[in-house]
Amino acid sequence: MKVVEPSGLMREAAEVLGPVRDDVTVIGAVAVQIALDGHELPFTPTADVDAGILVERAPQVVAHLEKHGLRRSQEEHERSFTWVKDGLKVQLVRPFDPFPKPPADGLPVNTLIPEATRHRWLVAFDDKPDSGRLWAARPAALVALKKVAFGRTRPSGEKVDRDFSDVVLLFDNESERIADEVSSDGQMRLRIEGAAVHLETDSDAMNAAVRELVASGHSEDARQAEAVVVRSLRTIRAAMAPDDPS
Repeated sequence: MKVVEPSGLMREAAEVLGPVRDDVTVIGAVAVQIALDGHELPFTPTADVDAGILVERAPQVVAHLEKHGLRRSQEEHERSFTWVKDGLKVQLVRPFDPFPKPPADGLPVNTLIPEATRHRWLVAFDDKPDSGRLWAARPAALVALKKVAFGRTRPSGEKVDRDFSDVVLLFDNESERIADEVSSDGQMRLRIEGAAVHLETDSDAMNAAVRELVASGHSEDARQAEAVVVRSLRTIRAAMAPDDPS
């Protein structure tokens, strides 16, 4: 179990998702904050709770959200997969299915949702450390999910830099845990290695990570941010290197 010092959003998400917690895996920004809790890092505030669900559970999850008072977003580009209430926004994502029925048919597809469901941990809050509140994707799964999202854009057309910087922060702070998670999962290991190669060899990816590290306050300037990226790649490669038999 992962015990964290919860933000207000985490508490709200746990209250809303609690009754269907086993059907929902928190991914995205909130899951990254959970994974990096305890490292004393700054985080950009968010009201979004991204959640992966299996197709067959979509009717139950959506019915629960609406019973809890959440309503579909009025924004056209997100209405089919987003439910809102006050300052909370829950966005649902599903794995691929060739013939999904409503309401699953309107949800965005991410083929790694089943893997995130396997690579997840139960999250408790520090005031009740023995009481699991919600499930969230573990660090290795988050890197894999972020790798799939590299290069995405917002509805406005703006490129999303945060996916790159999140991977850097996960590599830099959770490398040993990531290496342990993929030790018995060859496919997930390949995804981690692919994310590292992408950051190392694609200048656009490196620049995006640097921009976001500076913009979010993790680094004071581009030079420092680039050093963080380089260090993170060195750290994850060392953690994942085969043990020296000598």
